[in-house]
Amino acid sequence: MFTKIRNDLTLRYTMVMMLMMAAFIVVSFSGLLWILYREEQQDLRSFTEEEAREQAAMYKEKASFFQPEAGDKDTGAKIFYYVFDNNGQQVAAEQPASEIRPGVLNLIRNWKAQDGEVKLRKISLSDEDRAVVILCSTKIYDGSEVLGTVFVGEDISAYYHMLKMLLIMMVVISILFLGIAALAGHLLAGRAIVPIKQAFSRQREFVADASHELRTPLSILLTSVDAVQTDDDQKLSPFSVQVLNDMKSEIRRMAKLVTDLLTLARADAGATNILKEKIDLVAVAGQVVRALQPLAAGKEIQLEMTGDAAISVLADRERIKQLLLILVDNAIKYTPAGGRVRVSLTVTATPKAWVTVAVHDTGIGIRETERSHIFERFYRVDKARSREEGGTGLGLAIAKWVVDAHGGKIRVESTPGQGSSFIVTLPM
Repeated sequence: MFTKIRNDLTLRYTMVMMLMMAAFIVVSFSGLLWILYREEQQDLRSFTEEEAREQAAMYKEKASFFQPEAGDKDTGAKIFYYVFDNNGQQVAAEQPASEIRPGVLNLIRNWKAQDGEVKLRKISLSDEDRAVVILCSTKIYDGSEVLGTVFVGEDISAYYHMLKMLLIMMVVISILFLGIAALAGHLLAGRAIVPIKQAFSRQREFVADASHELRTPLSILLTSVDAVQTDDDQKLSPFSVQVLNDMKSEIRRMAKLVTDLLTLARADAGATNILKEKIDLVAVAGQVVRALQPLAAGKEIQLEMTGDAAISVLADRERIKQLLLILVDNAIKYTPAGGRVRVSLTVTATPKAWVTVAVHDTGIGIRETERSHIFERFYRVDKARSREEGGTGLGLAIAKWVVDAHGGKIRVESTPGQGSSFIVTLPM
């Protein structure tokens, strides 16, 4: 139990740390990307305006743009520009690297942005890689006359790959720190539950010791009441007889409660051994049904069993018998007169060999909100009725322990007002 709690605490702590690290990476990387893009955007817009002024000054001096020549500037610089006249003819350029040049020209031909607007674009290269450029354009004016358009761009592929590597490094470092945090969380969770384990251990020991010590005085009280009732020399009034009967009933209920508490305390301490042997489950179930037939008949309830002729399982005979007694007894308690309780046993061969034991009743049923709590200790759906029937709220907790100890599963299906089905699956 404590191992599960420790693992759950570690998992929750790790999940919180993972979310915090993911948020940190997203916020940090997005902020850094935005700052860099903002600065490059401002610089490129300034370069574009400066180039437009230079081209306008050159046009005034020469009264025309220079036509491009074969020897025109071709440095492959990170920052490049193209100048086009009003007819769309290239009149000047400082071109980018040759591998991205076709892509840049294609972007310019399809350019639709407004003057001064900076756009980030990706260019596919021949080696399945991608180049990243930012591009800006503006008109060249001579007074109010438009002379042409200048495009200024920058190849920021190196920044892009650097940021990509930075992101990978941040993720790797975060995973490393997450592993360290998970280990530290596991150690801290172990230290945090030490006081809880000690308190639980003391409580468990107290319950076991108290339950063990109470069994003897309760047995003596029950024997004493029986002795008084069978003493013919005593002249007991009807009131005294009723009081003795009530005392016997409460002593028996307390004895059952003490026995159940001792069973669960020993189970928690791991002191209850499960002695598995090959048993005939049908025979054990038949014995339980026959033992409870008088109780069912007294409430005018039809109790029956269906199943195969023989089903052999490896299990603890006494614990399986206790499990069936709890389930069938509960079904009888919460089924009104004229109802029906049916015990069925079936074998499932695929994908693994399992035996299913189901106890169906036509009783009051269990609301959906209460089904997840019925296997908890001292939980009772109808407390007044449970008290009247002598229930302690520990029976189903013991039933679940027996099933878990055999590597099986137990679940409940119920419709309020129509009945319930407790279904147990056990490995064969």
